[in-house]
Amino acid sequence: NSLPNNAYKAGEKLVYLLYYGPIDGGLATATLEKTSYNGGEVYHARIEAKTIGLAEVLYHIKDIYESYFDPVTGLPYKAIRNIQEGRYRDYDEIYFYRENNTLKSLKKGTISVPEYLHDIVSVLYYFRRSDLSNLKNGDVIKIQTFFGGDLFPVILRYQGKETVKTDLGKIPCLRFAPVTEVGRMFKTEDDMTIWFSDDAMRLPVRVKMNLIVGSVKCDLIEYHNLPAALSKVK
Repeated sequence: NSLPNNAYKAGEKLVYLLYYGPIDGGLATATLEKTSYNGGEVYHARIEAKTIGLAEVLYHIKDIYESYFDPVTGLPYKAIRNIQEGRYRDYDEIYFYRENNTLKSLKKGTISVPEYLHDIVSVLYYFRRSDLSNLKNGDVIKIQTFFGGDLFPVILRYQGKETVKTDLGKIPCLRFAPVTEVGRMFKTEDDMTIWFSDDAMRLPVRVKMNLIVGSVKCDLIEYHNLPAALSKVK
């Protein structure tokens, strides 16, 4: 169930520092703006993750994901995936057609898809404005997305409330464990945890991942133009 949007507004910017073990390995930035698309007003969300410092010298990564989504329903009209990882390159544009439940991908062509389908960026903003007031420990949220050229269900298991110590202060959070896909990055289905701020904005505050190549932690270090003050405790 979706609520009136008190979670974010145009101009929001979130900055994250990625740690590979003890190394400051990367920066991720999420920006949100209003723009026009096919004659209507939409949100344009852009998430960029890149390596820095020693990690950049060892292995260059610059991944960009974009979404153009409806400000009322939260459903996407267009998504862009632009991946640079070492010598690997991958680019795709996806167009969503709600009237006949299809999408068109530069790589996969035209595909029949379920209703209410998200991309991997729009699903984050949709989740942030969803009604979580009745969640109980162990509850599962499932949202269907299109990611990496395939239908991909985002499955989040709620694990209760927790206060997270960060460089920004102590932030009350809701803890979720997404079901991860075993394969190129993850060994098991239980290799990721995400903490969202326990307020109307549901900011992603921390992400922990146990990857095949090692552990990664991603912490919120900056935020700009939020619709309200971020909740903190002493």
